[in-house]
Amino acid sequence: MGTTITPKALLESIKRNAFNGVDLSRVTTMSDEELRTFTLKQEERMLNSQPHCIVAAWLSDQFWTCDKELILMHDPHPWLESEIAIRDMPELLDFSEEDYKLAQWILHVALISHDLYNHARFDLSVLGNGLVSCEGEIADEDFEYSNKPLADWIRDTPYRRVAAFVCYQMLDVETNKAIVSNPAVQDFYAMDCWEHNADFSDLHQCEEFIHKALNGMQQVVDHYKKAHSKGLNDEELRVLDAIVGFAPHEIFEEDFPLVRDVCKAADDHMPKPPFIKSEQGQREYCKAVFKDFEQIFAKYEIPFDPSDLRDLTPGYLNSWLYDKYYK
Repeated sequence: MGTTITPKALLESIKRNAFNGVDLSRVTTMSDEELRTFTLKQEERMLNSQPHCIVAAWLSDQFWTCDKELILMHDPHPWLESEIAIRDMPELLDFSEEDYKLAQWILHVALISHDLYNHARFDLSVLGNGLVSCEGEIADEDFEYSNKPLADWIRDTPYRRVAAFVCYQMLDVETNKAIVSNPAVQDFYAMDCWEHNADFSDLHQCEEFIHKALNGMQQVVDHYKKAHSKGLNDEELRVLDAIVGFAPHEIFEEDFPLVRDVCKAADDHMPKPPFIKSEQGQREYCKAVFKDFEQIFAKYEIPFDPSDLRDLTPGYLNSWLYDKYYK
């Protein structure tokens, strides 16, 4: 759908609705670090608009549809020739040079608003010195909890609403990793760490989410460290978590023989390579291994009933065997 709004009219609308009362006169003369600080202050201010950070969302919506991807709101857009490229100044006939420079900064702020509000990965350098994306590329790995400078930034920054949105992305990355590496951990995140309906314009809800998320991710790190110190590898810990039915938990070495018998049964029934992987082959593999599981669990006098839908253990083990077969 086309639009008749002029670039200058859109600029004035944005200044009035997103930056009302804010002195923007120094934006074009600030140093890089001054501008980064000023930008974060403005982002925090816009996120402090109730309900649900409405001003930040509104600014993003002046450029893109409310979607994780960058899809232009207007075609053609008064300022943009593509999703992230501002038009050349001669094309913006009603812009002064000062307007043009300010528009470039506003576009930058709008991109940050979009990425925070829609939980899209972004270049971490906008948050501060020392926070950079891996090899210059924006990737999920940038937001892992193991990125200590970023985790420390989330804990310490005065921009708490921005921090909550960044923490959301960190927990999202760790949850997605757990889905494929240890579903018991993924369920722990889902039950103990997420606040899906949190309103991050509310400072108390931001702090509560940040505390729960960072504390939960650290618990998982400690869980793995403790298991490794006792001699379990990641696969064996996944099996132990499946047997216990949740994670994290106390780790008792008397459970290790059961874990290793379970792992051995899964390895013994794995077809010898090379073989063609198929859904039928995977089902036959799981069926054979589960038959052994019944004997192994009986040996250790632990209940094991795959038909009991209240018991998470068979489901966790089935997921593990599925991943094992296809890997």
